[in-house]
Amino acid sequence: CLRTLSGHDASVLCLKYDNTALVTGSSDSTVIVWDWATGTPRLRLVSHAAGVLDVAFNEEFIVSCSKDCTIKVWRRSDGKLLRTMAGHRGPVNAVQLHDNRIVSASGDSLIKMWDIKTGDLIRTFAGHARGLACVQFDGTTIVSGSSDQLIKVWDAETGQCTQTMRGHKDLVRTLHFAGGKRAVSGSYDQTIKVWDIQTGECTLDLKDVHTSWVFDVQFSASKIVSTSQDQKIVIWDFAKGLDISSIN
Repeated sequence: CLRTLSGHDASVLCLKYDNTALVTGSSDSTVIVWDWATGTPRLRLVSHAAGVLDVAFNEEFIVSCSKDCTIKVWRRSDGKLLRTMAGHRGPVNAVQLHDNRIVSASGDSLIKMWDIKTGDLIRTFAGHARGLACVQFDGTTIVSGSSDQLIKVWDAETGQCTQTMRGHKDLVRTLHFAGGKRAVSGSYDQTIKVWDIQTGECTLDLKDVHTSWVFDVQFSASKIVSTSQDQKIVIWDFAKGLDISSIN
């Protein structure tokens, strides 16, 4: 362990980082921007009225979303609150940022797209029957996962749902989509699935490894990594066929 960072007063619910910054959101309703060199808080962003559920950032802005049903935009350089977007009627569980567009997913079953510089609502995407847990956005395509057990693919410009993927038997808790035609999902049904978002086909079903809810999933060209309530991190290495490694 290189460093332990202490500064939040309650559970840390989300984080994002790159080579220049680490940003975390907490049940204490704050966002902290950490100094990589010292491990101390550089900025503490205070305005949310409930826990911060997700964060995103680029070179200019930090975006946070919360159980208080709002999305907030902060200036990255000094932490100034620039605007608050209110429009969801449930907790905002996930947020994505690409160029000047924010995409938010909420427990109210809706996805919304916002202009980061004006705060204006651009478009609402309706189609899920229950609350959303996760969303991914690459600038042109949105992929969403919901407690209705479905994954939907959307055209970001038209708002049209272009594909609905069925196969999970419980909440779709996590998605990873970085462009292209492949998305990976993780569910409370204890499985990870790989999807072709153009055809809607499930191309790989990874099961019988996790014994509880899947919380997060990431993938690269050769690996899928998943985390679960079962206290395991599981790595599938496709460069070696299908070598499953479990880290307890």
